[in-house]
Amino acid sequence: MSNAFADKDENPELPGSEWDYTFSEQNGKTKVSITIYNESLARLEKMIEMGFTEGFKMSMNNLENLLTTLSQRQ
Repeated sequence: MSNAFADKDENPELPGSEWDYTFSEQNGKTKVSITIYNESLARLEKMIEMGFTEGFKMSMNNLENLLTTLSQRQ
């Protein structure tokens, strides 16, 4: 997945970051590996300043809830 900041008109400010999601099974559980590639330390710092850490934690909680719900349907 590609991720970029955008201006007020939703025009992307490139370059952004590249995200690689990998899902696998380990001992009956879903393992999610996420690798994020940024073009610079400055961009990473900007992401953190804009709330990346909190937003990422919320996204992971939502993903965990979704995977739990899906596993209960089987």
